[in-house]
Amino acid sequence: MTASLVVGAISLEATRLAANRLGVLLRGSRCGEIVRELASARTIRSAETLIPSARRTASLLHFTSLLEIAAKESGRIHLGLDMAGADPPHEVGIVSGLFLYASTVGQALEDLVRFFPIIQTGTTVRLACEQGIARFIYSIQDPSISDRLQDAAYTLGKICRSLRRATGDAWSLEQVTMAMPAPASLQAYTRFFRAPVVFNAQATALCFPAAFLALPIRTANAERYGNFCAGMAKALPANEDPGLLEDALRAWMKHVLRDSGATLEHAAADFGITPRTLQRRLRGLGIGFVDLRAQVRMETARRMLVDSRLSVACIAEQLGFSEPSAFTRAFRRHTRQSPRAFRQAAARLPGGAARDMRGDCRVQSSFLRMPGLS
Repeated sequence: MTASLVVGAISLEATRLAANRLGVLLRGSRCGEIVRELASARTIRSAETLIPSARRTASLLHFTSLLEIAAKESGRIHLGLDMAGADPPHEVGIVSGLFLYASTVGQALEDLVRFFPIIQTGTTVRLACEQGIARFIYSIQDPSISDRLQDAAYTLGKICRSLRRATGDAWSLEQVTMAMPAPASLQAYTRFFRAPVVFNAQATALCFPAAFLALPIRTANAERYGNFCAGMAKALPANEDPGLLEDALRAWMKHVLRDSGATLEHAAADFGITPRTLQRRLRGLGIGFVDLRAQVRMETARRMLVDSRLSVACIAEQLGFSEPSAFTRAFRRHTRQSPRAFRQAAARLPGGAARDMRGDCRVQSSFLRMPGLS
């Protein structure tokens, strides 16, 4: 185990674009709360339409987990591909901007590697060429992120679609490799990428003839591209946002609350560091691990009491309490109400006011019902 803490971040601009795509796909479904979760309090000011502030970020763990939840709860097992194929009106972002004005495919991909930290950190992207094959490789370095399929499909799918648009379909793939287990059906992947898709590979990558790097982009504009890249160079993040660790820990805790392993030692192992390193980082942020865990547990309890019809005993079990009475005592200390009284009070309020009673629950309670996490 290393002592180097890697907490992946995603820009709020990228989060907003993902929420727009999900909004198109999940309109009218019971997953609308996830879309609101991604979009809430994250509106970028009009002066920042293309280049997001380097400091306006959220944890990558939080983002990837919400995608996995949305895929499972909506029944869209290929949600990442569906998002890559969605076309919300007037959407403009860094990826689309690069492939709009660059002179060639190679220039756009090289600058995407250069500027990718504006979109996402805790991630490695690179362009490699060997034996006439170019590979655009995408790898998440944040060890706390275990569910990666929807995020990988969305990222590679979005880049693939941008390349096709930029070249008028002159660009095509040899194959796609995914460094994760295969889903139940591969047909949607081969149909989207128009190429063989190999799972359980060593790397997640788009593979295509290296000669295609010289393909011209139809809308190339050297002056606009230079201005665009100059703006992005100023937006490159200088260092990690320390607030991301708390955000990532909150998301992680929602995964493991039901397990007895929601301990400092368990968290350190999942984040790839020693318990001493994690404790030192939290102490520097003025955060107590046990206090944060109790807060997240009660936030999740409030959400479940408002949003679900689960019994108090079932909620207590899902939150990892040894018995309902222990949950009732902890909840009463936190809210000065019993769980039943809290639920009854919420039921008497209008919808918006009832939702306000949930508290700061930034990842919905369905985390606790995800396969492998309960």
